[in-house]
Amino acid sequence: MSVYLPAKRPFSVTLVLGGVILFGVWNVGKVVVLMQSRPVLDPFGIRPDPLWQVAWAVLWAVLFFGGAWLLRGRRPYTRYTIPLLIGLFGLYTIGLRLIFSPLPFAANGGYVITAFFVIVVLLSFLGLRRAGRRHYFQEEIERLGD
Repeated sequence: MSVYLPAKRPFSVTLVLGGVILFGVWNVGKVVVLMQSRPVLDPFGIRPDPLWQVAWAVLWAVLFFGGAWLLRGRRPYTRYTIPLLIGLFGLYTIGLRLIFSPLPFAANGGYVITAFFVIVVLLSFLGLRRAGRRHYFQEEIERLGD
């Protein structure tokens, strides 16, 4: 009989987990909206093609839901990969606006989006890397090692 009781998830880790799930839900919603509005968007010649946007949104949704599943499983490498994943998604979002938008970056809300992603990456990094949160991931390392 095992007396192993997992540590309670710290609140900051729970917040990051909820944020990662929300990013995944956002991309699933983007897939649904783009697929439903594709017949309306096709005559306008939207760039990039809505099918490419759907493919990328599916990829991001899978990555975010996979990251949430790994974070929920207390995998220690998620302390680094979750902020990296959010940062890459931010670069993707900002890059799309820079490349394909006819409006200037500032008029397109680029600075607000950039600030949002910088803040989210920093908060997720701090939420997962605080010294008081390491025990949550350390116990999983010890349990897997036994």
